[in-house]
Amino acid sequence: MLKFISVSLLSLSCMAGMAQTKAPLTVAFYNCENFFDTKDDPKKDDNEFLPDSKLKWDETRFMNKLQKVAQVLDSTVEGPGLPALVGLVEIENKEVLDELVSKSQFKDHSYGVLATDSPDDRSIDCGLLYDKSVFKLVDFKELNATNPALGNYKTRNVLFATLKATNGDVFYVFVNHWPSRREGEKESEPRRIYAAEQVRNKINELQKKDTNAKIIVMGDFNDHPDNSSILNTLKASDAPKEKGDLYNAYQTLDREKQGTHYFDKEWRVLDQIIVSQGFIGAKKGYSFNPKNAHILKKDFVLFKNAKTGEERPNRTYSGEKYFGGYSDHLSIYVELNQ
Repeated sequence: MLKFISVSLLSLSCMAGMAQTKAPLTVAFYNCENFFDTKDDPKKDDNEFLPDSKLKWDETRFMNKLQKVAQVLDSTVEGPGLPALVGLVEIENKEVLDELVSKSQFKDHSYGVLATDSPDDRSIDCGLLYDKSVFKLVDFKELNATNPALGNYKTRNVLFATLKATNGDVFYVFVNHWPSRREGEKESEPRRIYAAEQVRNKINELQKKDTNAKIIVMGDFNDHPDNSSILNTLKASDAPKEKGDLYNAYQTLDREKQGTHYFDKEWRVLDQIIVSQGFIGAKKGYSFNPKNAHILKKDFVLFKNAKTGEERPNRTYSGEKYFGGYSDHLSIYVELNQ
């Protein structure tokens, strides 16, 4: 009888320990590479991605893209489940995200969907998915990242959402897709610095009210972690100096020659998830360990040259040639613990 009681107590102790172990919360980001619908929007320049265009962007290719985006996001979580927060860029509109949620494994869960309505010349926007069982939406705004004083261009607005988690934590989330380097890195840099200023100004407001505010800044910044827009304007690095500075674990990964994008035979980090120091070593609520920042570099998202062994992202298109792949960027994700 005593033996039975001791075994039962041991079992209860193990069960209690298991109950106290909480799965990490995953935050993911992905530049989808032209996640367009197949419908013509007369108010936007989406003619390249239509069934009768040169790219032959029909329902079959759209659904293939949708399933591949879902597969990538699903792969960011170890074991069952999906990321609780997902930032997405190069989406045409909110409707493509609604379809992603309703026609993939996301449909088995309850997700909120947000998207910007930007003036971008290519009619692409930023989006955010959030698990409603974890977060409640408090507020949603767009920050204009286009500076009219810097020439004739229009870029994506920054998505800014305030979310309250079930544990009481308030998350301030920015989803970014800063101006490209198409006209040259130096020539276009002022545009990215302006976008960084808009985000930093909002962060300053938040930190003035709460120095420990939990802030997540994620996106395709079209700049590397050691560029001025990230390092000096946004004040994000892997060695923050001031309390209000942000922590960028992806600077470490970039220094280690890891990357999210392949250009000129070099892997570099363009896509980053940056957090405020309110997450670092937090004694209450969600916390972030810099070791828990990742790039999803699995075989299925890569194309490998059989002759040279060179690897690059497995793209949907290269020019007008359809490969049916994933994206020209790799996805990234971080894990937050309680």
